[in-house]
Amino acid sequence: MSDTGLDRGGASSDIYTALTAIATLFVLIGGIYLAVKSQQLFGSWLPLGRG
Repeated sequence: MSDTGLDRGGASSDIYTALTAIATLFVLIGGIYLAVKSQQLFGSWLPLGRG
């Protein structure tokens, strides 16, 4: 009997893992950037939470 399914090799999974890691890194860097800018502009990390 022949195999008619898709060949799911490890290479495509590694690509998605790398892309997920890169996206996570960008989100973390963006969050740190926003926290620093908020601290510089408003004097607090959460300026709307002071009230």
